[in-house]
Amino acid sequence: MQAHAVSEQHGKKRGWRPELIDLTRPLTLDTVYALFGDLVADEESYFRQIQISTALDFTTGNATSCYLSIPDHVGTHMDVPVHTVEGGYALEGADISRLIGVAAVLDLDRGGVDYAYTPEDLESASPGVLEGDIVLVYSGFRDARVTERMHQTYFTVEAAEWLVERGVRAVGVEPCSPDHVHDGLFVHGWADPANRPAWPIHGVFLGNDIYIIEGLTNLDRIKGSRVKFAALPLLVPGLSGSPVRAVAWIDGQE
Repeated sequence: MQAHAVSEQHGKKRGWRPELIDLTRPLTLDTVYALFGDLVADEESYFRQIQISTALDFTTGNATSCYLSIPDHVGTHMDVPVHTVEGGYALEGADISRLIGVAAVLDLDRGGVDYAYTPEDLESASPGVLEGDIVLVYSGFRDARVTERMHQTYFTVEAAEWLVERGVRAVGVEPCSPDHVHDGLFVHGWADPANRPAWPIHGVFLGNDIYIIEGLTNLDRIKGSRVKFAALPLLVPGLSGSPVRAVAWIDGQE
């Protein structure tokens, strides 16, 4: 009887087996163009410097090994305070517990246009924001091309402060920034070090230890719902950000 019970137990599939929803874009030039459009048309653009080369393969040895060189703010990635907060801490100081947990995926589809979210937008969006949430924003972002200007949703300062007041741990968006990138560069001149402080939404979030995750995809599959979420960075001391593998799931146990 006992041996039979053990045999049956061993025959069962056990453990945590959720359906993982991948929210990550690949680290490719196509992704760079989709997120930035004509902002990265310059061949010398920082964001285009993705390089992969083979150090060893089966024509020269018995394994494959590669070199990888990437910027720390391409693809689906996270920002830490030193990115825009002078004196802020670098990647090794990040509290990764703030990047795993329950996420509220706000359905704030604006059809791929330029739009600034207000506190009223956030407050009225489903499923609502609770203290300790990670907030992901589905905006209906539409991929750009290198020959066209990228359009994006972004936050007003008041909307960013609304999230800070509610004690969220991280904020994830589909575009490449929670600030308006085109206006930041060409209207406000935030690339000029004489214009400080710059990138105010980054400043509100990162100045309050709310990490920013940019370049998310597939949020349409989970919009308006509460899910479990994780987006963990590499541990490379000194960086101002890092690519992440962002995933969501609904708890399940077999």
